[in-house]
Amino acid sequence: MALLLEMARWLKWRWVLSDKDFNRVTDLTSLSIFIATIYVFNRESIQGLITLINWLPMLFFLLIVALQYSTKGTIKLSSLFWSLRHYEGKVPHHKANLRINLSYPYMMVCLLSASTSNASWFFAGMCVLAAWGLWTVRPQRYPPAIFGALLIVAGTFAYLGQLGLSNLQTHLEELVVNWFEEIWMNKDPYRQRTAIGDIGRLKQSSLIILRVDTPYPILLREASYNIYFKTTWRAKNVNFTGVTSNNEATWSFSSDKLNANQDKWQRVTRNQSVEISAYLRKGKGMLALPHGTYQVSALPVLSVQRNNFGAVKVEKGPGLIRYTAHFDSQNTKLDTLPTSYDLSIPSREKNYLIELSNNLKFPNQTPQQVLSLLTTFFKDFQYTLNLAAPPKNITPLEKFLHFSRAGHCEYFATATVLLLRAAGIPSRYATGYAVQEFSDLEDIYVVRQRHAHAWALAYIDGHWQEFDTTPAAWISLEEMVGWWKPIYDLWYWITYEFYKWRWHNSDNSNDWLIWLIFPLSLIFLMRLYSRKKVARFPNKQPAYTLAVVGADSAFYQIVQRLNAAGLIVQPGETLTTWLQRIQAAQMSEIDIQTLLNLHQRYRFDPIGITVPEQARLTALVKIWLQNNKLRKISDDIIIKVER
Repeated sequence: MALLLEMARWLKWRWVLSDKDFNRVTDLTSLSIFIATIYVFNRESIQGLITLINWLPMLFFLLIVALQYSTKGTIKLSSLFWSLRHYEGKVPHHKANLRINLSYPYMMVCLLSASTSNASWFFAGMCVLAAWGLWTVRPQRYPPAIFGALLIVAGTFAYLGQLGLSNLQTHLEELVVNWFEEIWMNKDPYRQRTAIGDIGRLKQSSLIILRVDTPYPILLREASYNIYFKTTWRAKNVNFTGVTSNNEATWSFSSDKLNANQDKWQRVTRNQSVEISAYLRKGKGMLALPHGTYQVSALPVLSVQRNNFGAVKVEKGPGLIRYTAHFDSQNTKLDTLPTSYDLSIPSREKNYLIELSNNLKFPNQTPQQVLSLLTTFFKDFQYTLNLAAPPKNITPLEKFLHFSRAGHCEYFATATVLLLRAAGIPSRYATGYAVQEFSDLEDIYVVRQRHAHAWALAYIDGHWQEFDTTPAAWISLEEMVGWWKPIYDLWYWITYEFYKWRWHNSDNSNDWLIWLIFPLSLIFLMRLYSRKKVARFPNKQPAYTLAVVGADSAFYQIVQRLNAAGLIVQPGETLTTWLQRIQAAQMSEIDIQTLLNLHQRYRFDPIGITVPEQARLTALVKIWLQNNKLRKISDDIIIKVER
């Protein structure tokens, strides 16, 4: 790319491109940027911003090449903005007609792109480039030593400033990402708390979120909790720790299995494993796993962490993951041993729960007998999602147990956990999904959001075991019915197949799509070359310059007259300072400051000057030139010759 741009300095030909041609080139560039933005953000989420910045020099390259090899060398502002094209050619001095050179903006884009590499030499290279560019246009009236010292001082402050900005950026990124996830995304993406009613809201959606290859229905857990307070379950003293991968995509949670007899391990893996397909939002999420999972294989993520309540979170993964969970109901090493929190009962619920426990004759019963009594007790309850608010003097759980005797899985699971604790059995509250619906279309079990479920975990005989008291009728009550169900499922299947192709088609995903930019650009350039004539220039390539408003000011004739007389404007010296130095005001009866004011307005004022004012400037300059005929006698003597 750099070679193509630099070759424009030596090649003798240029394309004759019209402003409409540049409109087409900028439209193509805008379309490319739009497609690239959608692509990288769909693939990498907010992290795709860095990738997009890396691509900017390539995305703008076609436009820059067209400018470098055109006879114009500049582009109308209206070509860059559709909103200005309406005014193009209609208003004489409107911004739409302004022409700009994109060389320096493109250089800044290249520097910005290079800055994302985090290379240690980038700051030093940036300082060298800045010093090189500034040195060529430094004011000549200042000694080089002073200018060099100022560059060093500026570089020092820039270095200190970028250190501060880097630290600020780190803190702001963390703050913004946390705020974004808290406000716009799931408020608790790693399931550290859940309230009664959260799952009830999920049950309103039939969105398919999991696909499970299993020979029989099963429960998949995402998280579990040990503290209940005011209708909310929380995980107390939860800490996520990293899990080490045995190889590229296998993650083990229990070393005991790996140290067992190899044949037994293979038999357990073969007979008790399920393959699960799940979506990750922004590359991260929670794994839905069977109870007793000790290993996950074929999991294509870069980071896996677990907490002491059986929850496993993953990060830096694709939009769709397909993994195999190996489990053994007797091996619950993913869950820590029970603590005093697993026996705690909220003070507000304690009295009636203890009373109910005594009425059910839990004291002096074995754990298995307690489970049997609870199963019998909840058989008379009804499953429903239509619940009215309880009176102010009782809690929702108390209303469920003593009055309505109707609720959804969250009520059954909460009541079960607390009654088990009242019987002296450590227990926890688990949430996840019930795998129960088999899809004939896909020949696999599908899990919808409305299959979200809650159940109890009881610690009996030295390991945790699942215990679900929700009436089985909830499955048929929530079954999706209607003529639109086949269409609904067909659409989700097509979406799933697209995601599967998108993320698992090849090791390189769809990076090959990016290479389409090059043949498309080549086709565009070939068509452009064939449609437009090529202008051949003589050996000396003409310099094309930016059209500047006020460049035809008559005041420049005075400047030329004075320069010819030896009164030279020094580099970096303004016209005002120069005229004061040479005492030009004493050379004529006409106030040269008046001429200078008109010139400066004509040259720099966005409004400009009126036609009569321009005529007046021209006339006064003519009079000044007639009254002041200067002749250079020597380097030190200027003689004014009177008419």
